[in-house]
Amino acid sequence: MKRKYATRSSWKRIVKRDYRELYLETTSFTGYVTRLDLIRVTNPLSVRYSEQEIQIVGDGYVWLQQFPAGQKHVITTMFNAHGQIVQVYVDICLRHGRDTTGIFWDDLMLDLVLLPSGECFVLDAEELELARETGVVNQDQYAAAWKETKILQDQIRTNKLLFQPLARVHHDLLGNV
Repeated sequence: MKRKYATRSSWKRIVKRDYRELYLETTSFTGYVTRLDLIRVTNPLSVRYSEQEIQIVGDGYVWLQQFPAGQKHVITTMFNAHGQIVQVYVDICLRHGRDTTGIFWDDLMLDLVLLPSGECFVLDAEELELARETGVVNQDQYAAAWKETKILQDQIRTNKLLFQPLARVHHDLLGNV
């Protein structure tokens, strides 16, 4: 299991950045929200899903991360330089919070990607399986990762979990901080 940090400070690809964070307690969201503005990067980054290639890193891109209190996932909404959402990436995690280094999550490898088209992909199932086989995660953590993934998939399928409206609100809120 890897501990990851919202600042992405180890990412050498980002030449110039701006990072902001805020703790919110509202009727629609409680938890930390961070905004990482990728002002200048050394080179763009694209990913491929099925037949589609999507750029997720470039000059002027913004990564908004939401750490909902009491949940076992972290939501990263990636905006292009024109403010359009290019993908929502959900890390399934054991826990998230804050330590002396900053806002973190303990990654359970399994991820969900939701595209603006509505397509949803489960990623890194093989990585989670290998982690279980090698003892990096135990059986309970393995089962918890799949349970959280299934809950989120059901919420996405029934429109009970709508990432985009809240992501836009938080994007604008942190853009004005």
